[in-house]
Amino acid sequence: MRFGFIFFARDLHAVGPVARLGEEQGFDLIGLCDSPSLAFDPYVALTIAALHTTRVRLGTGVTNPQTRHPLILANLAAALEQLAPGRSFLGMGTGNSGVRHAGAGPATLDALSRAVRTARALLGGEAVESAGVTMTVKGAGQRVPIHLAGSGPKSLRLAGQIADAVWINLGVTPEVVGDGMRWVREGAEAAGRDPRSIETWVFAVGAVRGDRAQAVDEVKGAAVAIAAYILPGDATAKRIPPAVQGKVAQLLREYQYGQHLTPGHTANHQLADRLGLADYLLERFAISGTPEDCRAKLARLRDCGVQNVCLSLSAAPDLPGYVRGFGEQVLPALR
Repeated sequence: MRFGFIFFARDLHAVGPVARLGEEQGFDLIGLCDSPSLAFDPYVALTIAALHTTRVRLGTGVTNPQTRHPLILANLAAALEQLAPGRSFLGMGTGNSGVRHAGAGPATLDALSRAVRTARALLGGEAVESAGVTMTVKGAGQRVPIHLAGSGPKSLRLAGQIADAVWINLGVTPEVVGDGMRWVREGAEAAGRDPRSIETWVFAVGAVRGDRAQAVDEVKGAAVAIAAYILPGDATAKRIPPAVQGKVAQLLREYQYGQHLTPGHTANHQLADRLGLADYLLERFAISGTPEDCRAKLARLRDCGVQNVCLSLSAAPDLPGYVRGFGEQVLPALR
């Protein structure tokens, strides 16, 4: 198995040491989140990360075409590729907190598809006609893989059709992982692609501590945050058990995006316990607990055919501690 993690650049001075530590601990991929109201610019942070590392893959985890024009995305991706040749990627999705705080809605899948195709052409050195102008990107011409994040059948089928790599953001239980992998495969086959050529990553929130109760407490807010993004829509299609559907609906109504993925005992953190959803959310979305707990859950994913796991450490109260804990006590048993 291979592992990555994403985080918010809340402190730019910490980005270089965290990226270097992640590389030293054997992580293969590091993503920086694009949410302007909650963190500094991801490409500033990725520049710092590139200058502090030599091996790990770096990119956005994820950005969107609502707040960044495809020309800007291609330009930024080309710049990162120049700094970190052969190890950069452009991670994209429809948008979550980053678009909400800008007063915009998520991109449609058609808009996302057009943005991916435009960015890929520009990164390949092509000239693209749009709105009566010819767009080009200086320094383009080097291949930059495009990773797409998806959390439902339509987005994951699209990813299977057009992405180089896919982040399956549905949870970590066998049934939802199976759904996600099937939807990616269906999209690839519909586009005449070999599904085996598409790199797939399963996304999970992570927390590791010597004390299980501490890890669980620290990851609850992140589990609520991921639920607020993943679970809207058809409850049956989202595989939400009937016994918790009413509570999940209340969580979606009460979730506060102003505190999205903020460490500590925020109002969002407290929702898990107040609504009686903590056990369900942790089982579905989290790799958390003691090192032994985390190894066991990752082993179950491996048994489902999962080869790559990306951990969201965006709400970690001790980001270096988590990176070191996973790197030293969890990952070696699974690689």
